[in-house]
Amino acid sequence: MTPRHILIADDDRHLRDSLCEVLADAGWQPTAAGCGSQAIAFMERGAFDLLLSDVDMPDMTGFQLLAWAREHRHPEPAVLMSARANAELATAASRAGAITLLPKPVGVCEITRLVSSLFPS
Repeated sequence: MTPRHILIADDDRHLRDSLCEVLADAGWQPTAAGCGSQAIAFMERGAFDLLLSDVDMPDMTGFQLLAWAREHRHPEPAVLMSARANAELATAASRAGAITLLPKPVGVCEITRLVSSLFPS
C-alpha cells in the first residue's frame, strides 16, 4: 500500500503536532503547515491525498485555502476543522466543497476513522 500524503494546515502548533503524530503512527505521511500561505507553498510543490485545514488561521480562512486549492486544480478532498463548529458553518463547509467540518478539539479516534474511511487499505 502506498502511504497517503495528508496536508495539515492549522496555526495551533500543539494540535498540528498531535495530528501529525497520530496520522504518521497510522501509516500516513502528514505534512504540517502553520498557516494558509505555507499550505499553499506545499501544494505548489506537490500533490496531497487530503487537505485537513483549520477554518480560522491568521493569514486566511480554511475556506479561502480550499478555494485556492480548487482554483489551482488541486482535487484532493478537504476536511475543515473549527472550534466554533455549528450547523451553519458545516453547511458553508459543504457548499465550499469540504467533505465535512470537524469540531475542535479533534479526537484521535475520530480523525483516524475518517481518514481510514477515505482511504481503505
